[in-house]
Amino acid sequence: MTVDAEGKVWPRRRPARRGEGDRLRDDIINAACALLEESGDTSALSLRAVARKTGVATTSIYLHFEDLNALLRAVKSWWLDLLAEEVEAAAAGAGDDPRDRVRAIAHAYVNAATNEPARYQVLFSSEITPPTAGVPYLGVRAYGSVLERVREALPASADADMVTLQFWCALHGLVTLRQTRPRFPWPDLALQVDDLATRLIDSAAQGV
Repeated sequence: MTVDAEGKVWPRRRPARRGEGDRLRDDIINAACALLEESGDTSALSLRAVARKTGVATTSIYLHFEDLNALLRAVKSWWLDLLAEEVEAAAAGAGDDPRDRVRAIAHAYVNAATNEPARYQVLFSSEITPPTAGVPYLGVRAYGSVLERVREALPASADADMVTLQFWCALHGLVTLRQTRPRFPWPDLALQVDDLATRLIDSAAQGV
């Protein structure tokens, strides 16, 4: 057992055996996720705190991540993949109507934000460190999933990429305003989300 400066006790992790490096990397990411889910503040995260949570020396983290930004990028990548899975599952379960699938995506996004507010804050209230040349921007999978479903709901001549971008901006605005202005007389959340998605798709389709 190890005791940190605040008197908290953490289990000491046994040294990794050969071939267990990937597991240690996952453990480090999981520890960082747990700490960020408590605070929602990337500026409060440190490699030392992650090391304590994982039960390893700080130097062990450098075997897998060159610095804190690299670890944060891995955390955001992990959470964005989860968001992509939720979006894809919602669309797949919404039936054959493309408009219903877009509305389902909107609900999945808003539910993810309201159910995991700290996670959402980490993902979208702090910039993602730009990747090196040739590495795709984080969130490409989630964005691509939404783009595909939006394109299915629009005429072929519509600018589906622009509509998808506006869709994301609108949903983010809805979530953020509800979080920062909770006493405003908001309408029912589900009704508002349905209305937003329907208006966006209808206006885009009619504007072609």
